[in-house]
Amino acid sequence: MSDQSPPRARGGTGLPSPAPGWVDPCHDVVLTPERLRGLVHPVRIRLLRLLQVDGPATATGLAHRIGESSGVTSYHLRVLAEHGFIVEDTARGNGRDRWWRALHHATEFTFRVPGEFDPSDTETVELAEQYLHIAVEGYYQRMLGYVDGLAAAREESPSRPWQFSDWALRLSEGEARALAEEINALAARYRREPGDPDPQPGTVRAVLQFQLLPDEIAEPSS
Repeated sequence: MSDQSPPRARGGTGLPSPAPGWVDPCHDVVLTPERLRGLVHPVRIRLLRLLQVDGPATATGLAHRIGESSGVTSYHLRVLAEHGFIVEDTARGNGRDRWWRALHHATEFTFRVPGEFDPSDTETVELAEQYLHIAVEGYYQRMLGYVDGLAAAREESPSRPWQFSDWALRLSEGEARALAEEINALAARYRREPGDPDPQPGTVRAVLQFQLLPDEIAEPSS
């Protein structure tokens, strides 16, 4: 992804090669205010990400994955469908289980959508902040889960490659934009579609979290 101003959040990166069953495999969906209203809920964000990463699934299967009832997941899947994030996968349905699939590889959020976001619209800004808070909380919980399981993991494999770091940089806006684009392009080289065979033995699921933020957040002017 590339954009000219924060805040921005996304899940995944689009690839040039289509995957079977995807309606729009080469593009991400940009979150307009209307779409934000359909996504701002922790359960819906989790369900959409699972469908984007792992491919089509049923409400029952997703319920087992996230520890909710199938009634809860069914409701939130319908809301995602109403707002254009997912569609029913009729090719997989058997009359008893409804299958759902994502319409896009990933979701993107930015205030730079011409004619969509009005900085003076308090309701929209609050909605965007709520969505970003949910997204950041998910990143935080993932890191905590890794740290909490670190001791047991190192007993199994002392030389595990996983890490998180930060670097002190001084960048112009142009340099920051270029750096983000280079990292996104590099990550895209390692992304695979749901159902793709593993390229080599020992492959495990992984997630790359990338943050490029100012080191000192300016206080809002009074």
